[in-house]
Amino acid sequence: MKYSFSINEEIARWVTEVYIRTRESHSWWIAFTNPVAGPWKKVTALNGEGVPVEIYRFEREGERPDLILVNDKLKLVLIVEAKDFYQKLVAPEQMKKSVRVIKEVAAILESRTNEHWRERSTYKIVPSFLWYTANEGDILAEDKAVNESFREFSENKETDLINIVVSSRNGSDVLENNFIRNGRKQKGLDLN
Repeated sequence: MKYSFSINEEIARWVTEVYIRTRESHSWWIAFTNPVAGPWKKVTALNGEGVPVEIYRFEREGERPDLILVNDKLKLVLIVEAKDFYQKLVAPEQMKKSVRVIKEVAAILESRTNEHWRERSTYKIVPSFLWYTANEGDILAEDKAVNESFREFSENKETDLINIVVSSRNGSDVLENNFIRNGRKQKGLDLN
């Protein structure tokens, strides 16, 4: 069966969510996802039995990120802002908004005292951006542009980003994640 689709922010985010959910051995889990139409906007933490428990609820009209990913082994939280293409992310008004959202959500997560999040409030929070590229050869150049734009509007110029770029494998209909950290592309999110 062949599907016909056009790439948008939702599909790029969905590809990443499927990656996270199908690789439990990497210890990443989704604390929050912001689908255009979906369940109400709550951030969860896994309790001792691995069951999601609500730790925070965004206001109905409030700004929120597109994804929050957590890794308990690495003690990392990624706050992810997504757009369908990197050009939309680097637009000055969008990047200002993204920097503001990441900063506000980081403050919320660092202040949570819920028993299921308390320890996680000390994890390193890393900004992340997610987009689709039609050309795998452009991934590192696009990553560099997003990093430069982020640093232009961020108070902390030394912040380490972990970007997620969805691409088509060799021009096929198979979509895959590319994880970029420190200007290097990785196929996995193990970050070793």
